[in-house]
Amino acid sequence: MKKIHRKYCIALALLIIFALLKVTLVPNLQHTALYRPLKDGITALGWVLVAYMGYWYLERRRWEKASPEERRDMERSGQDERNQFLWGQAAYFSWQITLAAIAAMAVVMSVLDCTVGILAAAVLFGVHVLSYLIQLSRLSQKF
Repeated sequence: MKKIHRKYCIALALLIIFALLKVTLVPNLQHTALYRPLKDGITALGWVLVAYMGYWYLERRRWEKASPEERRDMERSGQDERNQFLWGQAAYFSWQITLAAIAAMAVVMSVLDCTVGILAAAVLFGVHVLSYLIQLSRLSQKF
């Protein structure tokens, strides 16, 4: 449970940072083009973090209320071969959908002749592939 606790603390710290940014930085950019995207982006990320923290809290309560036998079953359910296979297949499908969405975005932006959109699609593709390679490297060192 320590790993989950660390993730909760990171989410809480990010939530506090986003709240401070929204209160201090965003109002100063009110008459610029960055105001609306920053305000909406920080708000959306804040709500995602709140949802994650709520999920974490409910999972922690479920863990604390479980008997030792139920806890073992909960730990095993995430580590058995069937669940690992399902998670792998879901990740592979998500990989394909994300790449298709980025490709569609690049096509639409090129039709609209939006250079910034095309660059954003290229950056997203790069981040996507880079995150895959970093995780592959980490997992190959771990196993």
